[in-house]
Amino acid sequence: MEVKELVWDSAFFNKKIGEINLLKNEKAVADKIFDLIIVKQPSDDDVKLAGYEWSYTETKIVFEKTLKRLNDIDESGIQDTDHCAKNIDFFKELAYESGQNSRFLLDPNFGEALFKKLYDEWIINSLNKKFAIKIFFVEKENQAIGFITLQKDGQVGKIGLIATHPKFQGQGIGKKLLKFAENYCFDRSLTKLEIPTQKQNVQACKFYEKQGYVLNKELIIKHFWRK
Repeated sequence: MEVKELVWDSAFFNKKIGEINLLKNEKAVADKIFDLIIVKQPSDDDVKLAGYEWSYTETKIVFEKTLKRLNDIDESGIQDTDHCAKNIDFFKELAYESGQNSRFLLDPNFGEALFKKLYDEWIINSLNKKFAIKIFFVEKENQAIGFITLQKDGQVGKIGLIATHPKFQGQGIGKKLLKFAENYCFDRSLTKLEIPTQKQNVQACKFYEKQGYVLNKELIIKHFWRK
């Protein structure tokens, strides 16, 4: 399997980045020179690329839930960025919190500066509707302390980012926002809601399972950097 260049990623990170999608037991061939090759596999088979060195592995999983109308949920204090002023710095901080298990942070070859640059781009383009159709949030003392971004793919809703500020975690804010997003999707004839996360993020996985989500997809993602 040959390498496909990721044009957007290469331009954004100023590195030549390629991707290989492997089937089970399929061999990878690095036929061109890249700074980084991202290998995606359905199972964790051994991969070796001549001239490249492995640096990080992430297991991406997608949770899914078939939606139904939820009654008697707490909608108090939930706001929509379409209808109120937004301080982008608060949303950036929440975006960083949502990405604490991201491969772009945990792979030392990227580092915190590039991770923040990527998540800044993500939240900016979510606020301007390029990456999301809606952002719902809860605020306290005029700052956003929890938020959720929502995307749409056909009849399926997808959560892009979800986070609660560390000082306010454990107070049910994430659950409140998620239930609100579920009803928003259901009322617009979306039949399912998907949430991606990392298998290594045990706390998030337990939270989604507790909210009735089930595992739908699993993908092994590996980073190989040129020596």
